[in-house]
Amino acid sequence: MTNFSFYNLVLLLCLSFVIYYSLNIYLFNDLQSTVSKSDFSVAEHHALSKQVTKGNSFSKNTTSNSLLSVHKAIVVKSKILKPVFRNKNPKYIATKQKLLSCFFPKTYNSSSVWKIANSWPNANIVFPSTDKLIGAVINALTTDSIYSMKNSRRGTQLKLVLELTNSQLVLFKPSWYSRDEIMNGSVYSGKDRHNSEIVSFHLAAILNLRYTPIVAGRRISLRDSLKYADAELQQTMPVVNNLQCVYGVCHFCKSDEIVCDDQQNGTLEGAVLFTIPGKIIKYRSPWQRTYKEQLKAEWEKNDNYCALISKKLNFDVLLDLIDAAIFDFLIQNGDRHHYETRENRVLLLDNGKGFGNPFVDHIDILAPLYQCCYIRRTTWERLLIFSGGALSETLEELNKLDSLYPLLNKNHYVAIERRLLYIYSTVELCREKFGNKTLK
Repeated sequence: MTNFSFYNLVLLLCLSFVIYYSLNIYLFNDLQSTVSKSDFSVAEHHALSKQVTKGNSFSKNTTSNSLLSVHKAIVVKSKILKPVFRNKNPKYIATKQKLLSCFFPKTYNSSSVWKIANSWPNANIVFPSTDKLIGAVINALTTDSIYSMKNSRRGTQLKLVLELTNSQLVLFKPSWYSRDEIMNGSVYSGKDRHNSEIVSFHLAAILNLRYTPIVAGRRISLRDSLKYADAELQQTMPVVNNLQCVYGVCHFCKSDEIVCDDQQNGTLEGAVLFTIPGKIIKYRSPWQRTYKEQLKAEWEKNDNYCALISKKLNFDVLLDLIDAAIFDFLIQNGDRHHYETRENRVLLLDNGKGFGNPFVDHIDILAPLYQCCYIRRTTWERLLIFSGGALSETLEELNKLDSLYPLLNKNHYVAIERRLLYIYSTVELCREKFGNKTLK
């Protein structure tokens, strides 16, 4: 009787192993392969979050069945990741302390601070990793005197060009929303979020993807700055309810969509972005969306899309775009329809569409990663340092140094950790299929 029971137990364990192994083979073979129609809906992968905001517009889903199958594999894999991806890596502590010491606001010399900042960008970075003068530049962006103000016609939304000491030009993106505002609808819904620009700068430093502009929060008085505004801008600065307002001149600027000084403190908060020097070239993104609900882009239909694109792009640029996809997925910026390069390296500009909805994860932002199954080894190793909650912890510590803190509510930090697990699971699925060829 005992031998019979032992035999049955062994048989049951073997059968369970075969089923588990077969399931994993099925899931990672789904990557980049055409599959039969799946009943997986985009909304399903929100189940990892305890809360889903009502009103999300997923009823008319145009994503291909193949991509949905890949998304499902990523979510399922994230639930069975090894402890190394869920526990904190002790290495993050030293890195966090170095970043905090560099980002801490410091006194600056107005006659030299901008010269220093303009000397930093080179072929590989926009700002250094461990220079404590970063804190001086951040402080200068926050407090340096304004000498003139005008419209920026770059992009589609309201941005002001501020002239600071020594003719240094910076961009000011105003606040449109409260911290708790949720963007329902498409991944590109709503106006730019100024806090997203600031947090994105901090995140780029943490991930060592130092291709963003240096950004800091700042409050300005539109009423006090009116005398610095040029004639064109002044024409778009009405007084409403005794408050000084502005709507500017841009593609989407309208006179009935204005931002105004706060009634309580008389200032308008926003993000100030350091203007990166040098020649910047703009290209259409290979993973651009159609911005039409019923029209799919080629990357949403073609399972071999990366093979097609890799023939047209320099491989380093392709790896840059994969880095950008990882970065964009963490902040949920699905609006990178173009990308800019400086000395043939991709910059991470225009990050204002991030952090719109902490309860939604648009996995298709990761398409460059799961379609190509490549990632820089240095990027992967950096991601592994900030596992198990270390990423959100470090990010919040950097955010605390900004004058506009708090920059995010708790739900966004939770979302970042959830999305990091999805990135881990995507790379792990690629490695199961392609081995170390995935790491470049």
